Amino acid sequence: MCYAGMVFDVRRVTIGAGQKGDVVVIMLTDTVQTWGFSATVHYSHSARSVVAQSTLALHTEFNANIGPRPLFRSYGLLRAAVVNGATVTVNGPSLVAAGVTEVRFELLTDNGGSVAVVNEFDTTGSFAGPPEVPVSVRRVSFHRPLNGTTAYAHTAKVYPGGRDVSEREAVDTATAALASHGLDPADLIMKVTTDADLASRLQRLDLETNELVDELTDARM
Repeated sequence: MCYAGMVFDVRRVTIGAGQKGDVVVIMLTDTVQTWGFSATVHYSHSARSVVAQSTLALHTEFNANIGPRPLFRSYGLLRAAVVNGATVTVNGPSLVAAGVTEVRFELLTDNGGSVAVVNEFDTTGSFAGPPEVPVSVRRVSFHRPLNGTTAYAHTAKVYPGGRDVSEREAVDTATAALASHGLDPADLIMKVTTDADLASRLQRLDLETNELVDELTDARM
């Protein structure tokens, strides 16, 4: 079992009286990356009894093209969840609950790059992996018109049995979040992709082709 602040990564669990076996208990695992921007992820899936946990796996600070007294920060946390049909505020690294159908995660990054891992662990002993993969992925990203770099990104991932997150909802959620990051949508270029591979990678906007391309992460170190 896991409680707030504890790392939970179990592969061998009891599956019957006096009987043990190898059982995969991770129902969902996802890697979230940022590079000079902050990101949010909305997970939607069938009702589960889980320990949900977020862990910051990497923090890199930029050392060029920054102003005086820069803030260096990488912090990942579960913002909210839908439990038994009701939205609850989490604002922490972990959640233990039954009837979880949606989870919202945020990775805050200032003047650097970050990698975080989000996991959901089954608490009923009834799940036998592998971890589920999403049936649909939609990322809404906002890019700086000066150089095409990403200013903010929001991703919606729908897993089997989860409530569908429409493009309109994803765009509205992403746009509403910009103000909290000091951003104005009128100053940025929005792109939407449903390509799961592109959504999993660090990207920027090629201003000549208006297409998303991989970010050259070593160019700003």
